Amino acid sequence: MYIWLAPATQGLRQSLTGLITLGLVCLAAFNPAGKVWASEPARLTDLIQRTIANHPSVRSQAEKNRAAQSGVDAAKWQFWPTPSIAVERANAASDDSAYRGDSTVTVFRLQQPLWTGGRLTAGLEKAESNVRLAEAEMAEARQTLAERTIQAWSEALVAMRKLEAQGKSLSRHQSLLAMVERRFSEGASAQADVALARSRIQTLQAEVVLLTAQRDSAMDKLRLLTGQSLQPADLAANQPVPQVWQVGLPRLLDVARAHNPQLQRARSQADAALATVGVAKSSLMPEVVLRFEHQRGSFSQVSAANNNRLFVGLSTALGAGLSTFSGVDVAVAEHAAALEDIAVQDQALSEQVQLDFTLVQAAQGRLEGLGSANRASVEVLDSYERQFLAGRKQWLDLMNAAREQAQSESQLADALGALQLSGWRLALWTAGVDRLLASPVGVAHLGERP
Repeated sequence: MYIWLAPATQGLRQSLTGLITLGLVCLAAFNPAGKVWASEPARLTDLIQRTIANHPSVRSQAEKNRAAQSGVDAAKWQFWPTPSIAVERANAASDDSAYRGDSTVTVFRLQQPLWTGGRLTAGLEKAESNVRLAEAEMAEARQTLAERTIQAWSEALVAMRKLEAQGKSLSRHQSLLAMVERRFSEGASAQADVALARSRIQTLQAEVVLLTAQRDSAMDKLRLLTGQSLQPADLAANQPVPQVWQVGLPRLLDVARAHNPQLQRARSQADAALATVGVAKSSLMPEVVLRFEHQRGSFSQVSAANNNRLFVGLSTALGAGLSTFSGVDVAVAEHAAALEDIAVQDQALSEQVQLDFTLVQAAQGRLEGLGSANRASVEVLDSYERQFLAGRKQWLDLMNAAREQAQSESQLADALGALQLSGWRLALWTAGVDRLLASPVGVAHLGERP
């Protein structure tokens, strides 16, 4: 938009210019949704923080944590006496000798377990294991969200870099098309050369459409994860990758095993299963209780005095047939399965860390070779264009050189994306979410919590 003001209205022009400038600054700073446009590009750690803060799965897991903690409180209360009140009213025949007293009897009871065969202790241990399990599941949910954010962020950046490379290649091919059309009009080139240039442009345009869809899809994932109205320009593309792989694969595996939430969850499940075994075995033992009763009223005597009684009881609850013994077998088998799940999670973690470590090493090697190849492809393309104009190269040679140069830049974008994705995932596996967010680059001292 252009605004023209007459020289005679100099003061008015200055005032309007100031207002327009202020308005443009405000528009550059905020959009109607309240999103700051003028802020610095969002780093990956910023995106992860937003995802963890806004995603409903984290809030859901927080409620599960509170429920598990309430379970611990309930298990502790089981050690305390159990109060109860019983009120009974009898409607008996007048000649019933057993009911010639009061029509209503009230009994207050207070029962304290003296020995339960370990049932109460096992129940408390199970509740505490459930708290640790809920905490591990919370950490697992946060790590899963961080991994999904890293994946979507990497996909978006790779597509953006490829779009940039294809855009430059498309511009280059359009210049070559204009050149060959001029030569064709002058009779220096054939119609087939023009057709080849146009077909290559159409191919590039199709690739641009595909890459645009891939970029938009990745950005949609980021918007859903973070709950923010992000645009491609909001992403900080040049971020240093935490080079945790420099400590070596054995150290990475040790630290990952110490901090991995999946392993912590499996261990907590095994502890909870072991506590369940204790609960099941305690059901085979008798329970000793102490009960105090205070009775008001008597069915057999009118206006009887209040009575206080103290009981010591021994009871068992073995269940129907041999079902209690079967319940113990079930609990033992579930504990054995939970122990095996620890080994499963350990193997899965080792495979993931080793895979990302290998991918990082391969991406580094590819980057070195592709960087040199990309520089050489640019030089070859410029040389072929000069040689074509001089008549020493064919048009097909020039077009192939232009395509190879674009392919080289796309491969370079893939290699850089692979390095970023695998490098950040390795940092996530080993440093953990909290340490990664606190110090994304300085994670050399692996194994220390922030």
